[in-house]
Amino acid sequence: MENGKLITWEPIQNNPFDRFKEPMDLVSMHYDFEKFELTFATCTLNNPVQEFKFTYKQDENYFYPVRHFRILEEHIRSDLENLFGEIYKARKDAGLPNILYDSTFYKIENSSFESWYKSIDGSLPLPEDSTLEHHLYVTGNHFIEVLSEVQPTITKIK
Repeated sequence: MENGKLITWEPIQNNPFDRFKEPMDLVSMHYDFEKFELTFATCTLNNPVQEFKFTYKQDENYFYPVRHFRILEEHIRSDLENLFGEIYKARKDAGLPNILYDSTFYKIENSSFESWYKSIDGSLPLPEDSTLEHHLYVTGNHFIEVLSEVQPTITKIK
């Protein structure tokens, strides 16, 4: 059960995705020792298909491109739906206007997934030195979660 806080993440300028109006479609996922890649496409009838590849790469500072990842069916994560609702409630309570679109990219602060992982991986740096982040990708059918110390590079394919 996720108990963290969702932070909207905007890794793509002019983001073509909207969780409900223009959902992301997971095209491919590839993992090997040096990189982890996720490729997403728009699934719209009105516009040409756009594809984006998110690549987490090993580098000189970080041996592992990702520490852990998981992919789950969207319908089994009601805990995340509650966190989405908290975003809307916080905006309403602050007197801010409604969000014009439903994001597909988030970071999760104080993540239970991250806490669990830190409890089993003794190779992580001390908490004050750690740059581990929990990234959440919301597709039309899945929640994809990535624990990484690096930011992905994003390449527009089409």
